[in-house]
Amino acid sequence: MTTDIESRGGGKPFAVIFGATGLVGRYLAQRLADRGFAGLCLSRDTTPPPHELPPGFSWDAVSEEGSLKIPASATLFSLAPVPALPALIARITGGDRIIALSSSSAHFKLKSPDPDERNLAEALGRAEKEVRSLCQDRGIAWTIFRPTLIYDPGRDRNVSAIAAFIRRFRILPIVRPGIGRRQPIHADDVAQAMVAAQHTPGARGARFDLPGGETLIYREMVRRIFESLGRRPVLLHLPLGPARVAFHVWQTVTRSRYSAASLERMNVDLVLDPAPVRKALALELRPFRPEFPEPPTPRRTSSARSVRPS
Repeated sequence: MTTDIESRGGGKPFAVIFGATGLVGRYLAQRLADRGFAGLCLSRDTTPPPHELPPGFSWDAVSEEGSLKIPASATLFSLAPVPALPALIARITGGDRIIALSSSSAHFKLKSPDPDERNLAEALGRAEKEVRSLCQDRGIAWTIFRPTLIYDPGRDRNVSAIAAFIRRFRILPIVRPGIGRRQPIHADDVAQAMVAAQHTPGARGARFDLPGGETLIYREMVRRIFESLGRRPVLLHLPLGPARVAFHVWQTVTRSRYSAASLERMNVDLVLDPAPVRKALALELRPFRPEFPEPPTPRRTSSARSVRPS
């Protein structure tokens, strides 16, 4: 089955966003629309995205088989996991540019004690190489970004998970001393970088590390989350052993899926050099000041009184 997108666009520059239901999708579509683009947001999920698309953009589900025929001058933005991108490129007819997200995990998890994390890092590296090779063979320009910790308050699985824990327990255990440096980046700033790459000639054939606008130690990042929730920071500093026990209990209670290796990383620097990408793309990235939406208020249900028959 062939999905034909070739005739769309109405004379405007055209973008195809693959993986549009993720954290960056809605910001990317809006920034492209603000620059006069029309576009199509694609996802393997048949459920429409949980956000409104800007004028000129539409949504569609895409099958995992068949070809994708897009306008010859279109730019493909890939927000999907980069290991899935080579197979996608092989199905595409048309398009002259691919701007894709990878992950800084390709750096940071290569030496993880968790074999699954090491496998992930290796898979990311292999996929990036394959994307570059496929694009070169087909004459398609490419840009790859490796962002650090992406957050979007209320929607991501990292910063927002910490906020949810704080709301529930009013305290957060960390592995002392909690001094590993972090560079969280807002999802909209990731979108900013991807759009900037689209009109920057020097971004063609480049891979950029993409850290956020501020570097801060882990415990300071956590304090900022407390403050954004209007709560006094209460940190429980634990040695690594007891922290592992607490982590296991928390995972059992919440059924969360995080690697225990994340505990050790609380004291490991996960930082990248921001200078190359900022200079190349003239980016102005925000400091880490998350604003979390208020959680939905539980609906009250009135209990019905039992009536005894007369």
